[in-house]
Amino acid sequence: MFADSLRFAAAMVTISVALADKPLSEAARPYAEKLPAGCIVTGERIGETVKYSEAGKPEPDGIAAEKRVFEIGSISKVFTGLLLSEAVLEKKVKLETNLKELLGKNFKFADPKVGEITLLQLSTHTSGLPRLPDNMGPDPDHADDPYGDYDRKKMEDFLSKVKLEKNGPYRASYSNYGVGLLGELLAGAYGKSWDALVKEKITGPLGMKDTMVEPGADQKKRLAPPYQGAKPGHSWTFEAFAGAGALRSTAADLLIFGQAMAEPDSTPLASAIKGMMETRAAYPDMGADIGLGIIIGKLDGRKEYIHSGGTGGYRSVLQVLPERKTVRVALINNDAVPAEAIVAATREDAKPGEAPEMNLAASELDAFAGIYELAPGARFTVLRHDKDLLVRLSGQTFLPVKPLGKDRFRYSAVVAEIQFAREAEAVKSLTLFQNGRELTAKRIEEKPPALIFTTAEDLNPYLGEYELAPGAIFKVTQADGILLAELTGQPAMPVFQTKPGYFEYDGVKAALEFQKDKDGRVTGLILHQNGSRPAKKRG
Repeated sequence: MFADSLRFAAAMVTISVALADKPLSEAARPYAEKLPAGCIVTGERIGETVKYSEAGKPEPDGIAAEKRVFEIGSISKVFTGLLLSEAVLEKKVKLETNLKELLGKNFKFADPKVGEITLLQLSTHTSGLPRLPDNMGPDPDHADDPYGDYDRKKMEDFLSKVKLEKNGPYRASYSNYGVGLLGELLAGAYGKSWDALVKEKITGPLGMKDTMVEPGADQKKRLAPPYQGAKPGHSWTFEAFAGAGALRSTAADLLIFGQAMAEPDSTPLASAIKGMMETRAAYPDMGADIGLGIIIGKLDGRKEYIHSGGTGGYRSVLQVLPERKTVRVALINNDAVPAEAIVAATREDAKPGEAPEMNLAASELDAFAGIYELAPGARFTVLRHDKDLLVRLSGQTFLPVKPLGKDRFRYSAVVAEIQFAREAEAVKSLTLFQNGRELTAKRIEEKPPALIFTTAEDLNPYLGEYELAPGAIFKVTQADGILLAELTGQPAMPVFQTKPGYFEYDGVKAALEFQKDKDGRVTGLILHQNGSRPAKKRG
């Protein structure tokens, strides 16, 4: 997935009141009602029962939900992982085959350590290569079609000059470049394009007729148009990065693919699928493990296979729970809603339990204060405020937690608990227990912000609309004593006061500084992000 600087990368988990499962279509409905444009298509298979749904503003008209075509972005990485597994079985390559072997003696590496990177490391994000190369242009995260002209030559140019701090494998860190490179190398091993390999090795044998890189005439008629909030988005095209995000598909096809993962022995790709789904490395930043391109977590103590995707106006997720005989797919032609949140919302509402009365001194609570990183763009901020410990997940507000003893805390408002872990008496990590999942976040060196907590009445002067540019309006509201800032086409995000009139975002380097006249009335704001941009208050 790729997120704009003010569009936060979707957190892997939301702190919500939830317990048991509800239908995926029902979970999607509240998100669809808030979509300014586009729709949400869901597909869910439980046992032999298959259900599709569509909600929102679907277009074009007259297309069955399961046949509507969407870009699926990084779910393509799972297909590349399966191609690697198949290539190993066919003895085209080994998992331990390295770049030096595949690119030949004439390819020159500025750093020999890069030549030692293996195909396994590329597939598991443990190569040490960056998320994106530095020769994609000045600001690829904001480009309309960032991968469209990135060809094999550019990919090799970067590879020839990049340097690593040490030999791999590294701690897993998401790399679009690494998986794009893997796709190119596999295509080279077969002497075919990545697209042709996917057709020959995966979609053909599985009967997935609507999964492709370039849609045909009929598929173009069924393609849902991309949106970024209320504005039209941009379709993405791929050359050398095809293996990292080029595919388009439908809910029907992705359920076929997910069912093949749930029951590989019923397919002609049994050995390759099993090899792809085998745990290959730890992925601490996601609180999970990883196979060949597929994230492997736990839900209610059972294995969960999951991957999400996102391009310039689409969001998607595929979840496979083999032991529960369940496959879920959510496809959205708008980047305003993280598809993972819809899958997480399948857990039925429940009343939180009562936290037992237990008191800890302020000095004891201070030991837990810090920043705990779950994944890039997703982290917990833990603060002490008076006699309470408060916890916030990126993009959400602070919620109080009550001590249960032995470094364990329970949320007061939702069904979830947090367990802190120590090393040599120092708190080093926390684990969130919610909805059957266990997600661990590591404490980082960054200090938590010193926030100013105020009343709802104190925030009222800041409420209103501020024009940043024609068609770009900040709408500032509040909820439960937290200020929310919503830029046109983007979701409302909480901002937190670090000094009078100065409110910072969490997880992105941006802040809003409110301006006042000589009489103390709020007249505008300044957005501080890659410079300063003023916005005048309307009305």
